[in-house]
Amino acid sequence: MAVNPTVWGRMYARLQGEVPATTLEAYRRASLPVFEVMDLVEARRLECATEGLDPWTVPPATRAEFLCGWNAFVLQTLGNDILDADYDASPATVGYVPPVTAEQVLAFYGQVEEWLDRARQAHASPDYRLDVEVPAPLPAWTREEPCPPTHLLGILRAMRSVSEHAAAAMAFLPEKAPDGPGQQAQLNRMRQIHASAQSKAQYALDLHGTASTPDVHRRLEPFARDAIEMFYELGQLVADPWLAEGAAAPALPGPALQAVPVSRLPGDPAFDIWCLTDAQARARLHADRRAVRALQKMWKLDPDPARTLAVQEEIQTAFNRGQVAYAGTGKGRLGHFHCCPWSPIYVVRVPVTIGGTALKAVQRFVFDVGALNEAETFRRRILTGTFQQTGDVEYGPHREKST
Repeated sequence: MAVNPTVWGRMYARLQGEVPATTLEAYRRASLPVFEVMDLVEARRLECATEGLDPWTVPPATRAEFLCGWNAFVLQTLGNDILDADYDASPATVGYVPPVTAEQVLAFYGQVEEWLDRARQAHASPDYRLDVEVPAPLPAWTREEPCPPTHLLGILRAMRSVSEHAAAAMAFLPEKAPDGPGQQAQLNRMRQIHASAQSKAQYALDLHGTASTPDVHRRLEPFARDAIEMFYELGQLVADPWLAEGAAAPALPGPALQAVPVSRLPGDPAFDIWCLTDAQARARLHADRRAVRALQKMWKLDPDPARTLAVQEEIQTAFNRGQVAYAGTGKGRLGHFHCCPWSPIYVVRVPVTIGGTALKAVQRFVFDVGALNEAETFRRRILTGTFQQTGDVEYGPHREKST
């Protein structure tokens, strides 16, 4: 679909408070191979059935490929269908969407590459093992309720597509579990989730077919969301039935890091002002006088540096335990946050709480620290988001963009 609105369309979109979908379209283009991967997954599943394998006896790497391919497919489908529903409803403003829609679609697209990369690795290597805890939850839904009508139409479209693919995956399950009551319980659990997801999906569709009113909209939306969440989990369980009892493999440990010496605080001659900075950023910025001054100012404004360093130590402890790792792009490290103190961008492998923030598997985060001046409240927080490479360097702290 073309995404080039007219001059009038751009003006009208802005008057409606809509925002450009340029970044979303870039994500869509970059993730189109998801559907090729899903075709490979479905073809391989048929091969396994022909070979007499069942979901329990499929090799571990193949189970990982099925699971990661499924997750990437669901996330890409959600993003595409919500975006296209808005475009279909407002052809004049194609290329612009409401802020809440942009936020939701970006949350879905932002995780696609993580799963796509893992699916490809699993397809290429029989020794591959997942390095994140599964089954993984969907990214959080937007806070605005109810969402825009076109947004809801996209959710319903995606729900239908995901439901059809979930039913196809369920066909790979045997009538009776191959061995023992434990596997039968896993099979029963998957059938139970499928039945409930189908029920909620049908209820949402039936409600939507009665009348398109705000009240109906508000009532059906939770059923559609619940159904999609259940289908998302179900696809992961069908890919790897051992997960139906929470028997996920432990995450692989990450490389060890040197812990920050918390006992050394600003003012100590041995204190390292770069201790929050990503190593690659430090190598590039250590001779940059503006960067040095920015860090010095940050530590001067910090009213409780011991607390800041304690959060950093939590991050590094989680890194050492393999609970978090450096975020990647499939071609290497994603890099660091663009704002001072230029902390690394991490990805969560196993759900963990850092600095009081509960983090889910596959979420990306940075340690956002600083204040612009003495009048502004100093902040130290775990900031989650999709994050992308920009090459920008900002010498002040991160500031939220108004919408």
